[in-house]
Amino acid sequence: MLKLAKSVEYAIFALKYIAENPQSDCISTKEISEKMNIPYDLLAKILQRLVKDELIYSIQGTKGGYSLKVQPGDVSITRIINAVDQKIQLTDCMFHGATTDDCGRVETCCLRSPLSRIQDKINILFDNTTLMEII
Repeated sequence: MLKLAKSVEYAIFALKYIAENPQSDCISTKEISEKMNIPYDLLAKILQRLVKDELIYSIQGTKGGYSLKVQPGDVSITRIINAVDQKIQLTDCMFHGATTDDCGRVETCCLRSPLSRIQDKINILFDNTTLMEII
């Protein structure tokens, strides 16, 4: 079953919350954590990854926090997934260079090719779905 990692889910929740509150100059980790029910420490790490990928700004200081650096319509779900270092894959062998360490059937599997076509469609869907569509 295809399932988004919690870090991706939390990143989307955080970006959605920031985007829906543009009247604030910046929003603190604590506020996002409390309003979206996301563990504070995990959220802090996710937000730093989003800063590194230039999806959000980080403002330092006592009134610091985060604000969007990009327009929600310009951010694909794939970019968010990549920003938090996750992958979209149906099975362990759905990446380039898979070996028998990843799956003992990688060289003889009768499902890998058809599943890779499904994987390609999923990738296109995430590439073409933006944060704005979720908001």
